[in-house]
Amino acid sequence: MPQNGDRVMAIGNCKTGDAHGGRMRRAGAHALLLCVALAPVVGVAVESTTFSVERMAGDGWVVRDLQVEVPVGSEPGRRRPARLTATSMTLAGLPEPLRTVRVECPDFTLEARRVHCAGALIDAIVPTLGRQRFRAALTYDLASGALEVQAEGLQVGNGTARINGSLRDQAWSAGMQLKDVRIDALLALAKQWSLPVPAMTGSGNVTLDLRAAGNGNAVRSIEFDATVADLTAGNEAGTLATDKLALRMGGRLDRRSDGWEFALDARSSRGQAYAEPVFLDFGVHAIETSATGSWLDAGGIDLASFKVEHRDVVTARGSASLAPGTDALIRQLDVVIDRLAFPGAFASYLQPFLIATDFKDLETAGTVAGHLVMAGGSPRLADFTFAAVSADTGTGKLALYGLDGELHWRGGEAAATSPDSRLTLEGGLLFGLDVGATTLAFRTANRDVELLQATRIPLLDGALELDRFAVRNAGLPEMAFALDANLVPLSLQRLSRAFGWPEFGGQLGGRISDLRLQDGVLTLSTTLQARAFDGRLEVSDLRLEDPFGDWPRLYSSIGIFNLDLEQVTSAFSFGRITGRLSGYVNELVLFDWMPVEFDARLYTPPEDRSRHRISQRAVQNIGNLGGGGAGVGAALSSGFMRFFEEFNYAKLGISCRLENEVCLMDGVDPAPKGGYYLVKGRGLPRINVIGNAPQVDWPRLVAQIRAIMESSGPVVR
Repeated sequence: MPQNGDRVMAIGNCKTGDAHGGRMRRAGAHALLLCVALAPVVGVAVESTTFSVERMAGDGWVVRDLQVEVPVGSEPGRRRPARLTATSMTLAGLPEPLRTVRVECPDFTLEARRVHCAGALIDAIVPTLGRQRFRAALTYDLASGALEVQAEGLQVGNGTARINGSLRDQAWSAGMQLKDVRIDALLALAKQWSLPVPAMTGSGNVTLDLRAAGNGNAVRSIEFDATVADLTAGNEAGTLATDKLALRMGGRLDRRSDGWEFALDARSSRGQAYAEPVFLDFGVHAIETSATGSWLDAGGIDLASFKVEHRDVVTARGSASLAPGTDALIRQLDVVIDRLAFPGAFASYLQPFLIATDFKDLETAGTVAGHLVMAGGSPRLADFTFAAVSADTGTGKLALYGLDGELHWRGGEAAATSPDSRLTLEGGLLFGLDVGATTLAFRTANRDVELLQATRIPLLDGALELDRFAVRNAGLPEMAFALDANLVPLSLQRLSRAFGWPEFGGQLGGRISDLRLQDGVLTLSTTLQARAFDGRLEVSDLRLEDPFGDWPRLYSSIGIFNLDLEQVTSAFSFGRITGRLSGYVNELVLFDWMPVEFDARLYTPPEDRSRHRISQRAVQNIGNLGGGGAGVGAALSSGFMRFFEEFNYAKLGISCRLENEVCLMDGVDPAPKGGYYLVKGRGLPRINVIGNAPQVDWPRLVAQIRAIMESSGPVVR
């Protein structure tokens, strides 16, 4: 017969098997109660009992290899120390179980329907966080299986965390409070828990209050309030980045059958953020945003409402339907822009997309308000109101000042009801040409634009009078561009000054029709005429590629008819020549406004009966162009020739075909001993100028011409 001490040991090592399933889920706990209840019967020497379970489970939790040492006694509600160990503890909502769990409970209460432990010290290996020692309070309801936990003192990175939660019949709720937790630690947690966050690295601290509820492994609702300090982060591709960003966020997400409903808000007044190619400095322009809507399981996002307050940049509100990851990101959009303010809006949202263009350094001012609507992925409505809007490239190529008025556009079925638009402009620059005050009345619908009334646009000291202007199918291969206009004569002096050419007199004017702009190429089928130097110039076959880009290319042909050489040579400081001049510049190509190709010939017209005289300086300069400058200079400086300032000539001329930076030269006639006549003398005193260079390096020739223009001419003794 066993001794009394043996009975005590038997009761003190009470064991059970696998407690699981149906009513057996709480069998282990009831066995614990049975052990405690039997202890006084077998002997008062028993003050505690050890309870062992291989597996113990409840709704949403599982414990393996559980050992519990609890006090026993006859006093109901008596508080005494207890200990618990387990190899693993799985809880709903955690991606991995807690391991090597040890609980020291200095205040253990065992009652008929519940087990409670206050001020417990827990030592366990927590997923991602490693080994943790923290304080907790636990309550387990033996009848319902409900579990409540509160814990504080967890270490997350260099910060701390508090958690609380309750579990009952698979339904659970939980809360977490983080204080000054490092960003890198949270990113590691997010990766461990398979949360949908970008693959990024970063530094900074987060303070977070998170509340969630769910059932089993399914999350039903999430609420959070977060403060981010000194966030410096970025992704490997360099397309997302922040620097010392301070951000406050809050929101709520609720699960529904087909996705999540959400209400979110965020605000920042410090730090910088970059999402290629947009760069935002919140220290300069603080931002507040909010949105409500749904994130669908199918991948779409429905924004029932959103609002943006970007200080000194934009104030906007509206609704939208988005399809991330598809070609048509915006399926539906209705946004009201209460105020778009420049220059803030340009620097924040427009400049990044223009960084490779001539518009990257635009100086802007003014405000814009508007209303935009998209449906089915296509624009349907656009209304804008401009107030004192200005933009200047700073290069003298393009600018507009004092733009006011309304622009209206309709698409689709609403195109027929598109309101008229009206814009007024105080002035501006176009290719460096001064544009005066004007008003444009027009209608836009779908891909069409049509001028509603004749319009006069002051240009330099003349004007462009638009009789008709219409665009059809803008942006499509079949685009049609129609323009009928008169160019009221412009001052060639002001025009040449604007383009940086030598200044000369005369006017440019004529009728313009059939002007087209297609695929970035401006073409003019008609001929522009100019009266200059008492003669006539005709510009034909005009084509301009990339007019607003870094490398514009101009193609044209120029006819020259009966110019007064005395006026021409005076304008270009070439030396005095009298007579008339005709010629052509065919197949002209300017690249970045510099000649790279042409076929040019200038000559004395056969019908010219005017007086033909040429100065010593002009003779010397013509000789330099043809490679015979040394001989001409020697002739002018020796013998009786040095006594004459001017000479008679029968005819003069020069031709140059420019290819690959080489000018193929020729004159008016072949010379008897080789070379070519540039000036063929007649009468007394007369002089012949013969060129002997069939080819001339174009950059060198340009340098010679430049030197001629800057020189005061030869000194004759």
